[in-house]
Amino acid sequence: MKFLVWLICAVNVYLGLRCFLNAIHVLHTGKYSQTTTVIFAILFLGLGAAGFYFSIFKSDLKLALLIAFGPWVLALVVLFLQMILGNHQ
Repeated sequence: MKFLVWLICAVNVYLGLRCFLNAIHVLHTGKYSQTTTVIFAILFLGLGAAGFYFSIFKSDLKLALLIAFGPWVLALVVLFLQMILGNHQ
């Protein structure tokens, strides 16, 4: 279970770094608005790091797994709201 948590957290940190680099205009691969990209960067980097922290230092794998899945759930909610409330003309 520890390796599954680490794998998900590593993917979260990787995606968070890519969103961060898109937000500061180093990468130009972003499909979404600047605000959404910054939100994704904060979510994925923050919760990925928090998942690593709880799995390594606190040894609470259940909480770490819950935190690791957090950005995915929040990202889906943000994307859904972006699709509903965004101007797509």
